[in-house]
Amino acid sequence: MAETARPQLVLPRGAVECHSHVYDPDRFPYLAPEIGEKTYDWRAYKAVLMDRLGFDRVAVVQAGAYGHDNRCTLEAVERIGIERARAVVITRPDETEAGFRALHAQGARGLRFFFGSKWLTLDDVEPMTRRIAPLGWHIIMQDPDGTRMPAWADLIGRLPCPVVIDHLGRVPPGPGAMATATHPAFQALLRMVETGKVYVKLSGFYYSSSTGWPYPDVEQRVRALVETRPDRLLYGANWPHPRMDPKPDDAKELDLLLDWVPDPKTREMILVDNPARLYFAD
Repeated sequence: MAETARPQLVLPRGAVECHSHVYDPDRFPYLAPEIGEKTYDWRAYKAVLMDRLGFDRVAVVQAGAYGHDNRCTLEAVERIGIERARAVVITRPDETEAGFRALHAQGARGLRFFFGSKWLTLDDVEPMTRRIAPLGWHIIMQDPDGTRMPAWADLIGRLPCPVVIDHLGRVPPGPGAMATATHPAFQALLRMVETGKVYVKLSGFYYSSSTGWPYPDVEQRVRALVETRPDRLLYGANWPHPRMDPKPDDAKELDLLLDWVPDPKTREMILVDNPARLYFAD
C-alpha cells in the first residue's frame, strides 16, 4: 500500500530528516488547538521517518500547536535517543541563557520562529539569537506568506547565528513564468543563500506549487538552489503534513530527489553533511 511503501531512493548512511513534528494531544495538551493535529506520536514519527523512509537521524521540529511547551518534542528526542535525534524548540521571548543551556542538554539545537502562530515575532529574533549563539544554535524562520521573506535580508545579516528558511521560503506560485524560479521573492531567497549564512529546507513542496504533484514548477526552484549553494540545503519531509487533506505519500515526495538532485554526492551533501553541521556537530 502507498502509505507503507518504501522509497526507491536508498539514503546514504547518516542521513538526517530536518523538518517533521510530533503530536500527542492526549498526553500533552495543545496551547493552540486550532492548529493542532490528531495523534502522531514519537512512535509513529519513528516508524515513518526512520523505519520506512530510512533516515538514520532526525531533527524534531516543535509543532506550532504546542507553543513554548516543548515536552512532546523533547520526549521524542529522549525516546529515539539523543545520539540520533535533536530538537528545534519554541520558547518564551524572555527565555534565559540558563534555560537555553538546559534545553541544549536535552538535545535542542535550534529555535523556531513560525510567523503563522502567536508565539514569537520578528522583533524577538535579534535579542533571542544573542542568547543562543554561544551554544552553536541556529534559528529556523517560516512565514506562511513567502512574499514578506525578502524583507528579512538586513535582519539576517546582523544575526550572530545561521538561519534556516523553511519550505523553500513558501514563495507562492504565480501566473506563467512567475510560478518558477524567476519569482522576485525567490530571487531574493537565492541572494540570501549565496551569502552562506542562510540554509533552505527542501520541504513542503506543495506550499509553493500551482501544478500539484509532481511539482514541475517547484523543481525549477530546487534546481536553482542546487546550482547556487548545494552546501546550504537540507531536506524535510514535513510529516505529518499539518492540516493537509489528503496527505501526500512521503516515499514519493522523497523520491523526487532522484530527479531533482541526480548527483549522488550532491544528495549526500544535502542529506548528511549539511544537517550534520547544524544538528550533530557535538
